[in-house]
Amino acid sequence: MFLCQPLLDVFIGRGIEDVDSFIQPPSWNDLPDPFSIPGMAPAVDRVLAAVRQKQRITVFGDYDCDGVLGAHILRIVVASLGLEPRIYLPHRDEGYGLNAPAVHQFSMAGTDVLVTVDNGINAQREILLAQRLGVDVIVIDHHRIQEQVNTLAVWSQEFCGAGLAALFAMALAVRAGWRDERVERLQTAMSQYAAIASIADCVPLQKGTRTLARLGMRELAHAENCGLRELLRISCANPANPDSNDLAFGVAPRINAAGRIDHPARALSVFEAAKDEDAARRSVERLDQLNQQRRQLVATHFGGLCAEIPQSAPSALVLYREACPKGIAGLLAAKCVERFGVPSIVLAPSPEPGLVVGSGRSVAGFDLADALDHFRGFFKRFGGHAQAVGLTMPIGQVEALTKEFTAFVEGLKLERRSEIHEDAELVLATAGKHFDEQLALLEPFGEGNPAPVFLLRAIEIVAVKNRWVRVRQGRFSLEAFCWDLRPQIGLRGNCLVEFRNKRRILRHFREAGAVA
Repeated sequence: MFLCQPLLDVFIGRGIEDVDSFIQPPSWNDLPDPFSIPGMAPAVDRVLAAVRQKQRITVFGDYDCDGVLGAHILRIVVASLGLEPRIYLPHRDEGYGLNAPAVHQFSMAGTDVLVTVDNGINAQREILLAQRLGVDVIVIDHHRIQEQVNTLAVWSQEFCGAGLAALFAMALAVRAGWRDERVERLQTAMSQYAAIASIADCVPLQKGTRTLARLGMRELAHAENCGLRELLRISCANPANPDSNDLAFGVAPRINAAGRIDHPARALSVFEAAKDEDAARRSVERLDQLNQQRRQLVATHFGGLCAEIPQSAPSALVLYREACPKGIAGLLAAKCVERFGVPSIVLAPSPEPGLVVGSGRSVAGFDLADALDHFRGFFKRFGGHAQAVGLTMPIGQVEALTKEFTAFVEGLKLERRSEIHEDAELVLATAGKHFDEQLALLEPFGEGNPAPVFLLRAIEIVAVKNRWVRVRQGRFSLEAFCWDLRPQIGLRGNCLVEFRNKRRILRHFREAGAVA
């Protein structure tokens, strides 16, 4: 395909040499062989043995989008094999990951096989407890390994938890001898949930994950699950053809809102209403209400945080707010990164006396999990990956962590990323009528494949309505949503615009003659 020059410049700038391979429509054959993932074969065999022997299987997920959808995927495939598993999603008050009280509960209920998804790779003590109680444990996880667990484990950092669960489901179907048509139907359904989770969970949208996400996004338009269809309807600008912007800022926040404000079971109930349209509508309406509460809380607490941060922010932020709900700490950290361009950790009170819990988010090119590993002595619990971490620590150690972590980051001399940098220059007159269509070939946008940002020179602001502006360059113009800006009609200069298909975001405007 002949691409316009601005998009070719994006590929060149990102080091993508095989453009045709990157943009061509994916097929199921482009996915890696599930059995190439270490630990896949023995874990699959153990689940199939449990199905044959009618043993009790419990799936332990997580309270976020990835953990909820991963658990849902495993429930579908195990039930399709003829054995209904028990699904357990922890409340946020239980803390992240597998915990001893839950293990005792599963043992007393007669669980034979416990499968964790989106957690478990570092739950050494809890897994040893389960094994002593006679419960076999299978871990399906993508988080950074800190303590190698001696159990069956399907682990890869290339995929999110739900992505690994989807590959695990495909491997189960193949090993069980399903016919090709049935396997393809399973792939179609599972990839839809994996696509949402992949975009939501800060995993790089590259290689196998990008392929799986593209396949799933293509199938979302034909979703058969009533709950998923209703969620897409209420969350997406175009439910018939959702893009990564819809999933990242519409669907995922609603799923996550359940675990942040209430209980993740609220989100799971949406997908349990597979064939009941009325139940699906009620479940999605409840999620939407929780998401509105979440947005109000974030706006209130972020305003308070900004008031505490000096105009010249330090090289890293560690912030404790006594009144902050722990469910929104990660969102506040992400907004701090966006506003101040530095690695940020937000802490809130823990249900356990004397402790605080928190979430951290990172800037591009800075591995937050690796950096915080240097400060492991501060934490009671800690885990995550390059761009996002969770932790629990004594409240008395917060001041010392703040001082030492800030000094550590300061010594690295990181470039501040609060100001967006362009991928390429765009001249509207030469973009061509197929620019939007070609831009969509770069989807999905997210971690590892951000939406491109273009520099537009010599533009004039010709209209402003609410947060929308129209900019003109010669005889051509475009509309964009303002990002923390209040430009006025008649101003002339250069601007940076982030392009998400037909959604344009004005990220920076510099008047003509302004000092750089």
